[in-house]
Amino acid sequence: MVNNENLKHLIFRIQENDRQALSELYSEMKTSVYSLALVYTKSDFDAEDIMHNTFLRIWSAAPSFSGKNAKSWIMMIARNMSLDWIRSSKKRTDLDENIPSEDCFEKITASETVKALFKHLKEEEREIVLMYSQGFTHAEIAEITGRPRPTVIWKYNNALKKLKKISGGDNVD
Repeated sequence: MVNNENLKHLIFRIQENDRQALSELYSEMKTSVYSLALVYTKSDFDAEDIMHNTFLRIWSAAPSFSGKNAKSWIMMIARNMSLDWIRSSKKRTDLDENIPSEDCFEKITASETVKALFKHLKEEEREIVLMYSQGFTHAEIAEITGRPRPTVIWKYNNALKKLKKISGGDNVD
């Protein structure tokens, strides 16, 4: 699990133009940043592009880091980069019709069952479930996504209920 204090320290080193710190930060956070970008883009290529651009943005934005929650700050940058990608590419479509390809979640999980189940979730549900599975708390997810914490919890629980129902786990309405 990623240590927030270690991330803060790395960002403070980046503020001093320490390129090695950026490399260490990349190693620590690349999977989480990639996963979030993949939720928005549904494209391995575009998610990787956003991931790399996120770390370039971190390099230039490091002086503005307030010293609070480093993990949330990084993921907020990744989310904003993903949203910018959507706006600039005009790929905003009905999320229920834009189902990711079979190999889309390969880097997130090797489980075919999980991939199949994730197709039944809306984009915001996938985003919350994936972030939670990466170790983010509901409060951190709320901060990153700009949603109220109770809404994040509600959407997370509804996504889990939906997944259980689809997988035949529980008979949930």
